[in-house]
Amino acid sequence: MNKKIEQFIDLFEAENHKLNLCKFGDRKDFISRHIMDSLESSQFLAKAKKVLDLGTGGGLPGLVLAISHPKTEFTLMDSIGKKCVSVERMTKELKLTNVKVICGRAEELAHDIREKFDVVIARALAPLPTLLELASGFVRRGGLLIAYKGPNYQEELTSSKHAMLEMNLLLDKIHQY
Repeated sequence: MNKKIEQFIDLFEAENHKLNLCKFGDRKDFISRHIMDSLESSQFLAKAKKVLDLGTGGGLPGLVLAISHPKTEFTLMDSIGKKCVSVERMTKELKLTNVKVICGRAEELAHDIREKFDVVIARALAPLPTLLELASGFVRRGGLLIAYKGPNYQEELTSSKHAMLEMNLLLDKIHQY
């Protein structure tokens, strides 16, 4: 595994003890559940210049992806101040120059950075209909929204059809893993 990702795991574990960012479990479980899961969207970032991790929490998946895509500019946004401070600390420790952290609510920041991102990623942020409303304004025309969803994604998808029509959004692909 990449040395910087190993360093990230160490930093995350230390931050997690202070702030309870997520269920860590043991290192092997964390790698499988969070690192590998974060890297799943890597294949969709090949042409992306600017990526937004909306609701980054403790920096997942944003920091992991920023490590693996050093030429891509990442903006990590969260509304919880202590999480933003934690992500900024880890960004500094990892010497990631391609990461910017924004602390604030998506609803309040959407106007300032409207349609600025090639890809917007959200992992465990909100039910899909709500997520579409929060995230779609950040994605440039022709861009991509990656919504990490659990096993009940079909129900969320069904309840999102009206919102997708209203916002002129197209479901391009469902990637199951």
